[in-house]
Amino acid sequence: MDNYFYNNIGICSSSILATLQENGEEIELTKILLIMPFLSHKQLTNYLSKANVKILSLDGLLIDKKSYFTNFNKRFYQSLPSTINSLQFLHDIEIIQIKENKVSLLKEITYNKKMGKRVEKIYKASKNIAKILNESNEKLYLNLRIEL
Repeated sequence: MDNYFYNNIGICSSSILATLQENGEEIELTKILLIMPFLSHKQLTNYLSKANVKILSLDGLLIDKKSYFTNFNKRFYQSLPSTINSLQFLHDIEIIQIKENKVSLLKEITYNKKMGKRVEKIYKASKNIAKILNESNEKLYLNLRIEL
């Protein structure tokens, strides 16, 4: 869904925070930009949020779920404004710090049922997204076919 209200600043901020918390509380800025393209695809989010799904590598995921990545480059560029706005928002309210191309978590935000079912799925999927983001920037951007 390309709907602005579906992928708003709250959803994007929650996605960044959940992934930061799973990834040891620091992620390169270039990798943060990849979070929303994963989570803006409903079927991919549903798959990554399943308790029995354990992603071992991006390569395996690309092979198993090829159809989920056909428009990843488009989703990447569509999500840039909301990701940048979310980073600015989280920085302004002093939840993250951006320093030397790294985004660091200053305060943890835990999932609460009041955040909604979509955020719950995002928090569950963040374990697998954090695992994927452990790969090198070059490999991620090349394999996801991001056109720079």
